[in-house]
Amino acid sequence: MGGAIVTSLIANEKDLPINGAILVAPALWNFSEKNFFKSLFMSILSKSFPNLRVNSKGWVEVQASDNQEILKQLSEDKYFIHRPNFKSLNGIIKLMDESYKDAKKFFSKPSYNTLVVIPLRDEIVPRKPLIELLETTKIKSNEFSSDFLISESSYHMILRDIEGDNVTEEIKKWIVKRKIKKQNDFSEIIKKLKNADYYHILD
Repeated sequence: MGGAIVTSLIANEKDLPINGAILVAPALWNFSEKNFFKSLFMSILSKSFPNLRVNSKGWVEVQASDNQEILKQLSEDKYFIHRPNFKSLNGIIKLMDESYKDAKKFFSKPSYNTLVVIPLRDEIVPRKPLIELLETTKIKSNEFSSDFLISESSYHMILRDIEGDNVTEEIKKWIVKRKIKKQNDFSEIIKKLKNADYYHILD
């Protein structure tokens, strides 16, 4: 959820001592708006049984990465959250809702140069909410730019994928050579996002 947190931070704090921001597979998803009853149900559960833990093994089948070794390591990592409780799951939903609103505000008038890294094989975060966000966002300022790096063969854990080093190199190039680009809209990126195959169950 780091990308969502950073999105809200840079949208609301205009004077951070940074030269730019990189959002890797950010969870920009207006979950409650698109899934009202699921969101309501989770809210009720989080208040009724906040500390009840959920084990999704066996009934949630998604692939977070093509790097099986990394997935195996995470499954055995005692510090990795394997069974989240209802309170934390509801918190994630609220975080995504808030970051979605903040992203719309930020992309309209960015206050930092930003690179958004999008893996097209993402099975964790759907792509259509991002497309809708970009379609309804009007760029009001070109002082800073929002660039997009699309990786067709990458999963949600893009930097840990088998080809993750290639993506890291592209990010390095952006850091070293980035230039402010005058943008009128997001039509080019929207076209790329729309024309690629979808992999999330809600897309």
